[in-house]
Amino acid sequence: MGETWIPRGGAAGPVRRGPDASAVMSAVFALPAFLSSLVVVAVLARVVWPSPEWGAWVVVVAWVASGALTFVPWVEKVLAGAMFAMRAPTVGERQRLEPLWRSVCAAAGTDPGRYTLWVEQSRDLNAFAAGGRTVAVTRRALDLPGRSLEAILAHELGHHLSGHARVSLLGWWYELPARGSILVVRLAMRLVLFVGRVFLRFGSAAAGLASVLIALILLFGLVLLNPWLVLMPLLSPLLAWASRLGEYRADRTAATLGYGPALIEVLSGWLAADPHGSRRPLRARMLASHPAHADRIRRLRALA
Repeated sequence: MGETWIPRGGAAGPVRRGPDASAVMSAVFALPAFLSSLVVVAVLARVVWPSPEWGAWVVVVAWVASGALTFVPWVEKVLAGAMFAMRAPTVGERQRLEPLWRSVCAAAGTDPGRYTLWVEQSRDLNAFAAGGRTVAVTRRALDLPGRSLEAILAHELGHHLSGHARVSLLGWWYELPARGSILVVRLAMRLVLFVGRVFLRFGSAAAGLASVLIALILLFGLVLLNPWLVLMPLLSPLLAWASRLGEYRADRTAATLGYGPALIEVLSGWLAADPHGSRRPLRARMLASHPAHADRIRRLRALA
């Protein structure tokens, strides 16, 4: 059975629960993608169900309401499994994880049975929270010392308590129609341009030009269906910024529960393994979903 570390002291105050600024901003910045998906669903519903007119509206309303499915536990398990290559822990892994997880939840006053523990078969040292109940660690993370693994679990609990994981899953769900339309149009454009190149090889310049025009029309139609594509250069850094704020909030939650020193130790190990991580180019820093390890360490030390 894994080592259990009960945090003693070091709490910085009560644990904050409920959506924080990061979760709210992530939801706001995801609105263009949601609206794009809404347009895609409305157009498809109108094509598939041209009459009566209310039929298309039924489809649209049903799609909007379908977001509630992500709150259903078994649906979340299916979606989380689709998003990440996860599996249920083995008996030995469960014996390692569950005592640590119970300790974290006890410190936060949260029912550990509300969440489902998973293992991701990855060589990376990582953990993540998804949906409203999923907490996963990589296989390599299980090799960490008990208090280090417990600190990582406390960080992931922080994501759940602040609503980050729920907003992320809901956003992913509502983006699917928009992303699907992008994929279909990209495939159609490739096919049209391929046919155009074939005609050019046989000396038909007019057909080649026509294929380019068709591809441009498809691209224009894609932008009409997905206006968020125009906003992507602006939305991407904003979404990344909101994600970084969420990481700081999860770190603060772990520190509040008394895991600050252990989390600093984990981050210091990651920093030693990647000493140049904080020297990334400006664009890479702006699009990074996680803050630099050195920045997280400084903030955690400031909370002590």
